[in-house]
Amino acid sequence: AYPELWLSEVQPENVTGLKDNAGDNDPWIELYNGGDSALSLDGFHLANNYSSLSQWAFPAGTSIGAGEFLLVWADNELAETTAAALHANFRLAPTNGSVVLSRQVNGAPQIVDYLTYAGVKADRSYGASPDGQSSYRQDFFYVTPGTTNNPAAEPVTLFINEWMAANASFIRDPADQDFDDWIEIYNPATNTVDL
Repeated sequence: AYPELWLSEVQPENVTGLKDNAGDNDPWIELYNGGDSALSLDGFHLANNYSSLSQWAFPAGTSIGAGEFLLVWADNELAETTAAALHANFRLAPTNGSVVLSRQVNGAPQIVDYLTYAGVKADRSYGASPDGQSSYRQDFFYVTPGTTNNPAAEPVTLFINEWMAANASFIRDPADQDFDDWIEIYNPATNTVDL
């Protein structure tokens, strides 16, 4: 039987977010135990590719409580590992990459969960919403290490910059050449906004 253990969220390019125990803004991987009992992670592994599933093993004695989240720093800085701060022996690629959670079954690696991310912006994350499933993954504007993922969209600020009522002779509507009333909308941000 497969455990209810999931890759919940990854932040491949952490520029200004959560700092690790050494004070670094490093990439991280978050796991979620959707089961109703604690789960030992002995024999479980993480990897940033599909060809070396046993790339990094969880330290012996590591466990995750029921309904809890566990953070692993994917920064290739094993010397920073403590009982409270796990550091994998690989680094996540910024913007595009993969994460694989596997376990040993009868001496061979078995994939438990995986995700492939693409186009993730700096200080954003990618993961599951709702928690505890692998069928729907998305980019997140609100990064939530150690807690439930927030699928809310990026806040948008648009302004009505100018408008004209009773347009009699100023500018024509290009569709029918009439002098129609109009409203101008302004986007002060650097990103494109889907209207």
